[in-house]
Formats: sequence, C-alpha cells, structure tokens
Amino acid sequence: MDGEAPHLVYDPVCGMRINPVESNINADFKGHKVYFCAKSCRDKFLADPHRFLKPKGWWRRYLDRMARSNTKTFGGKGPSCCG
Repeated sequence: MDGEAPHLVYDPVCGMRINPVESNINADFKGHKVYFCAKSCRDKFLADPHRFLKPKGWWRRYLDRMARSNTKTFGGKGPSCCG
C-alpha cells in the first residue's frame, strides 16, 4: 500500500472524511459498520439513524442549506411568501 491514498469514508452526521483503519469510533447498523469522527456524532446517529442515512443529492443538500440560511434570516417560520 505504499504511495496509495487511504480509502476514506464519510461520517453520516457531520460529513467529515474518516480513515476507517485509524478510527475506533463506529457502530454496526443493519450489518454495516458506520464510522464517526467523534462519540457525539455516533450518539446522534444512534438516536435516529434513518435521519442521517437518507440519500441526499446535490439538490437536496442545496435546499437544506437554503432552509438553514432562511431560518437564520426569517426565524423558524420562514419568509411569508413561502408559507
């Protein structure tokens, strides 16, 4: 494996890239091992795993970012034009 880049996986909670060989924070979910950057991410995942395993394409990620931005600007209700 000299000169080869390690195979990295994503923490499903925060999106951080993790080397599974070096990580000791993980959980088994439906027969698959899921790796995390921190115990707090693992705890959030275990509390509601399906929330973090929904496949998100670029459009869904964009809409999520816009929703967070609108929450900061307009509060929890969002803009009146979109209600």
